[in-house]
Amino acid sequence: MIARMKARGFRCSFCGRSRDEVANIMAGTPHRMPGVPRQMIGKIAFICDECVRRYYQMVTGPEVSKTPAVVPQ
Repeated sequence: MIARMKARGFRCSFCGRSRDEVANIMAGTPHRMPGVPRQMIGKIAFICDECVRRYYQMVTGPEVSKTPAVVPQ
């Protein structure tokens, strides 16, 4: 499986940029939790450093910090 992914090239699952277009790209496996599409559970997803930075800014922004956090149990 890893050999096939390397042959196809890694791309960010969120923005579609290749690993040559970003500084870092990380792999992970989505788990069952609210907001994760069922078809993604157990599959490998990639996220680049730029999408991580954008997501971090969204969740730490002033409009988000005023709303209470929902922690899945």
